[in-house]
Amino acid sequence: MASVRTFSGVAHTWLCDEMGHMNTRNYVGMFDDAMQHFMLVLGHNAMVDGERRLGWADVRHEIDYKAEVPEGALVHVDCEALRIGNSSITYLQTLYLSESGEVAAVNKATSVLFDLKQRGTAPIPDVMREKAQQYMAAAE
Repeated sequence: MASVRTFSGVAHTWLCDEMGHMNTRNYVGMFDDAMQHFMLVLGHNAMVDGERRLGWADVRHEIDYKAEVPEGALVHVDCEALRIGNSSITYLQTLYLSESGEVAAVNKATSVLFDLKQRGTAPIPDVMREKAQQYMAAAE
């Protein structure tokens, strides 16, 4: 298994622009929600880690828009890990039009585990690193 479903949603009217398709700023919102779920799959519990003051800081997004997402479309995001560093993870998120399976957008992102008390990066725990191996993408 290389990817995991991390988000399902709808391109509601209020997410769309005057041309009747999802506005680009709302792709990032969906990708951000999907990232939070991916980190949970990898073992980061936002509620517990939030109390420990650990969170994820996005440091890079590279989005390729492939197909329009029309108003009312059902969408989902699948995610896979590309690289795990000491304190960062680079991952690939693919947004699909759920009914047709067409790829609507691809986001290559890097997030850093951040210690809010120390105001700096934190090492990714071994348990998360091991879990990420299950969702590692095949060599590009």
